[in-house]
Order: sequence, then structure tokens, then C-alpha cells
Amino acid sequence: MADPALQMIAEGICELLGFGIAAINVVRGDEVEMVAIHGFTSGLNARGQRQTAEEILGARWALSDVQDNLSRGENWGAWRFIPHDRVHLHEGSWVTTTNMIDAPDAWHPHDMLLAPILGDDGSLQGCLSIDMPISGRRPDFTQRRVLNRFAKRAQRVVLGYLERERLYERAANLETAKEFLRDASSKLSLAEVLDASHDALIRGLGADGIWMATKGPRRQMVVHATPGLDWDPDPALAALTSRNSARYWAEGTYAIQSRQRITDSTEWNEQAAVADRFFETLGAESALVVPVGADYEWLGHIILLRSPGRPTWTDAEGRLAMELGRDFGRIVLTANAYTSERDVAQQLTDADRERNLLIEAVARELRIPVNALGTSLNALGDEQPNTLQWIVQVETLTARSAQIEGIVSDLLLLSRVSDPANAAGETTIEVSEMLFDVLEELDPDSARKDIDCVLTTPTGPAYVQGDQRELRAVFLHLVKNALTYSYRGSRVNVTLYSAGNEVTIIVADAGVGIAYEEQPKVFDAFYRGSNSALGGSRGAGLGLTLVEQITGRHRGLVELDSSPGDGTRVALTLPGV
Repeated sequence: MADPALQMIAEGICELLGFGIAAINVVRGDEVEMVAIHGFTSGLNARGQRQTAEEILGARWALSDVQDNLSRGENWGAWRFIPHDRVHLHEGSWVTTTNMIDAPDAWHPHDMLLAPILGDDGSLQGCLSIDMPISGRRPDFTQRRVLNRFAKRAQRVVLGYLERERLYERAANLETAKEFLRDASSKLSLAEVLDASHDALIRGLGADGIWMATKGPRRQMVVHATPGLDWDPDPALAALTSRNSARYWAEGTYAIQSRQRITDSTEWNEQAAVADRFFETLGAESALVVPVGADYEWLGHIILLRSPGRPTWTDAEGRLAMELGRDFGRIVLTANAYTSERDVAQQLTDADRERNLLIEAVARELRIPVNALGTSLNALGDEQPNTLQWIVQVETLTARSAQIEGIVSDLLLLSRVSDPANAAGETTIEVSEMLFDVLEELDPDSARKDIDCVLTTPTGPAYVQGDQRELRAVFLHLVKNALTYSYRGSRVNVTLYSAGNEVTIIVADAGVGIAYEEQPKVFDAFYRGSNSALGGSRGAGLGLTLVEQITGRHRGLVELDSSPGDGTRVALTLPGV
């Protein structure tokens, strides 16, 4: 069934302009289809078979045949007149069987009068075809002027019909794409949703390629592109596109860009060359930039690409794409919510596993000193007070009690610094004073092993901002480790540097060192390397774990360099004040 508007055009040509038959043909790929016809007679087709006008409605033939006849015609303004001696009869030809009048300007049954319908880009979109003038004569100059005016009006109607037809098809495809998006499993991650939605978006929007960038669950931009679109996004161009698409979302609009428009635009300034390379690299000629969002939140953008030779994006297509941008925004939020929930679940699982490991490790570490404590208490009951054996057992009890206290203190501190809810303090600290206090506290330990602990501050006082208790624990552990694993009579050097906006503390010893294969593990909780026996250590293996976590909380960096038998050097760098 013919479109009513097109049918009215065909009827108007016949009734108002005095022709016996009129047809409207539109381009379908590499074919032409007759979509409207009006006339009162029958004729012969190219195979010599008689057909009425209505019987050939919907017939198709090669586009090249129409183009061939148009190229043979005389230019009558909006029309092309092809005399019978130039006409190329083809599959779609339709010849009237009425008798010719006897006149020099008589209309020949094989004469053709076609009005090409051109799109904005100059491509052939269809044509009007009229035959059998009632007068039996070829149109004179006056009739041609009327035909030209009518053809221009008819062209607008036909182009509008084609645009509506494309939009209906696009809307149907878009609805399919939207249904796909709505049915997309919420159990997919954002990257999987983007990948799974790609083909539906291509079909629904009539694009040759897609470039998408949307916010991920941690607010980072997740990029997805049609396979084969190799483009390393320029940071400045990506930032400009994000700013513009965020504005488009706020304004409820979109943008149609073409390579030529950007090249000639002053708005793009220095980014014009980068955008031009973007089009060239991707083999695209025009782009439709559609914001993605949900409610009042902008979430990213979809850039729809069309290759050279394809129609430029239209406002109607932009409005349809905006609907998909809104639907897609809700999908993005759903995918991000799923990913966040999955991550939280994984974090809870990891935390539960860590808790179980911690309980096991604490039980294991406390069992030895607690058992020793019980053994010493029992032995103490069997000894006479103030005897040598009694004094030895009391010293053992004191040492085991201190060991248990140290383990518990480290565990409490580890729990505190591992809790995101407990932020580090923000006190301004003079580092050299804190280091001096630490060395003074450990002076009895260094004296027992005859180790010389030296603090050097070649750049003078240095200030950092942080938690006094936590940083003091870091320095205490570093120096205590150095003393523990140093040889008797050796030296531990503590050096403080301040340069620019960084403060560096280096603790170096010439002790037993750490085996190379063990060095990556020394920051793991409860890990004690093979050198613990050499150093006579009875710690729980939490010292360097605390050092690393507290340093990270203070936006710092800890580095370890050790050679077995030659000592260990630990450098701690913190932001300075």
C-alpha cells in the first residue's frame, strides 16, 4: 500500500498538470522501488506483458538503469527529458499503448520525463516519473515552469517520506537495541555490558563504528570501541569531549560533528588537528556525540561514527539516540552497582579469610611465650626465693611477659591502621627530635650488644605531618630490627634528609642481611625469615608489616635493600611540610 502523502503527489501530477500516469520511485540500496503510482490506463512492461499501473506498484529494478537514462536526458531544470531515440528500456520500463497524434511535438510512447530527487549530499534518493500528457504533446516552456515548481515541492515531500521511513526503521531497530539493553543481565560487569551491547547499538543507530567512554564502578572511565578502531585517545581531546558531553547531558542535547566542520571551526582551536586525526585514523567522516546518563548524573558518552559516503547524522537521529543514551545510562548504573556489590562481597570474603589467618597466626605466636610463661611459673614455685635459679626464672618470666606485651601492642596497632575508619592524625612533627627519642629509648639494647647507634641530619631539621604514635612505632621498629640483626660491636646509621617537599629517613646496618628470595615476603604479616635465628629474634613478624602500612597511610614510600652477610638498608620517604 502506497504512502498517502506520496500517493497524493502522484494524483496531483496527473490531475493538476495534465498527465495520464505518474509514479514515485525511491532508491533501496542498489535498486529502485516504485512506491506510489496513479493512472487510468495499462501498458506493456519490458517483457511485453500487459500490466495495469497498480500491478507494477512495488516493482524493483537496477538503480544503474535509472542513472543511465538520467545521464541521457535533456536538462529541463528539475526534470530530465529523455527522447525515445535515447531511451534505454530496462526491467522497470513501462510503455503506454495509446496512439500518437500527428504533430512535430507529439509525445512518443517511449519518451521519458524524470525528476531526480537528490539528498543534501547530492546523492540520488529517488525520482518522479510522468507519462502520457493529456494533450499528446511534449510540455512547452510554460508547462515546464509549472512542472519545475511542482517537482521542487514534491521533492521535499519525498525526502520527508524517506526520512520518516528511515526514522521508523531506526526506531524499530532502536527499540530492539533498547530491549536488548533492558534485558542485559545485571550480573555482567560494565566492560562485559559494553561488549555485549555493541552489535545492538550498531544496528539500532545505523553506525559504522562506536567509541564509548563511561564511568566505571570506581568512577574511572571505561572505554569500549568497535574492534579494529585503533586509537590511543589524546588526553586533551578526551577531556574536551567529556566536558562537552557533560554539558550536553545537562542541556538535554547532543552534537553532530563532521571532519570538515571541525577543521573549519575556531571553537576547537588547537584540538582541531587532533580531532581531524581522530576521524582520519578511524576512517570516519561524521560523528554523533550522545551523552550517557541517568536522572541528573552524567556518566559518559557514546560517539557514533559513519564512514565517508554515508549520510551525515540528522537531528532526528540525534533525538532517537538521546533515548538510548538515557536507557544505556541506567544499564551503566546497574552494571556498576553489581560490580561494587561483587567487590564488596569479595572484600568481605578476603577479610574473613584474613581474620581466620590472623587468629591462627596470633594463636601460634602467643602459644610459645604463654607456654614458656606457664613453665617458668611452675618452675618458680619449686625454687627458693633470691637463689640463682629463682632469679633466672624471674628474668625469663619478665622477658616472656614483655614478648607477649609486644605482640599484643603490635596487633592492636595493626588493627588500628588497617581500619579505614581510623584516619591518621595530622600533627606537625619534627622528625629529628622523634628519632633522637627513639634512639634514646633503645640505648639499653644497643649497649647490651655494644652497637654504636648514630643519628646524622646533614640537611638540618625536617618536618612532616602525621600521627605521632604511628610514626614513632615505624622508627622504633626500623631501629630495633637493625639492632636485632647487627653483629656485636658493629654500627647502625640513622640518616635524615630533607629535600624539596620530601623527607627521607634511612636506617642502615652491617648485620646478617636478608636472603634475596625472602626479601619480597618481609612485609607480609607474621613472616619471619631464616635470619631470625641468626639475630636471636623472638618477634611476631609484624614490624615491617606495620612499617609498610603506616607509611602508606602517610602517603609515603618504603624501600628495602639487603645483601646476605652485608647488612640491610631501609629508606623511608614521607611528604615534607
